[in-house]
Amino acid sequence: MCTVDQSVSTAEVGDLIEFVNPWLGLSLWGVYVGEGHVIHFGVGDENMTQKACRSFFQQLVPKSTGDRALKKTRICSQRVSDIKLPQGTRIRVNNDKHNLVPSPQETVRHRCETFLQQEFKYDLMNFNSEHFATFVRCGHAVCNQIPFKKKNEAHVATTQTLQMIMQQRMETET
Repeated sequence: MCTVDQSVSTAEVGDLIEFVNPWLGLSLWGVYVGEGHVIHFGVGDENMTQKACRSFFQQLVPKSTGDRALKKTRICSQRVSDIKLPQGTRIRVNNDKHNLVPSPQETVRHRCETFLQQEFKYDLMNFNSEHFATFVRCGHAVCNQIPFKKKNEAHVATTQTLQMIMQQRMETET
């Protein structure tokens, strides 16, 4: 059974939702988009443990072989209660773990619309759920869970990739 903090019931669009996994010491991150839904990295029937194992496998297997064996990760919107999580997972709003200024809600919504249903290769070190969620909320892809990485420092390549996707979308809309 998962524990849902009271903070989730009062979440606002753009709030970071952290799914704290007690077994892995890693968290899955998403962004609250309203009406009990969160946008996040999601892979079909994979749960957090399977995602972590897949990401670890990607680090061990050469890219050419590993990419064929592993699915890409789709950005999806789900009800918080429908996300498959290990027992004991704690779900909470956590806007305080990153020293970043949040973007206006309209910008967050536009980012969500842009990335929803797109597929990306999940990479624990370079492009994970925390990178994605912080970019959607603040415009910078940051992950504070990676050991030996400077805290609150944007991953430049991931931030630039996501900014480029946003720019391309704006160009096609005009």
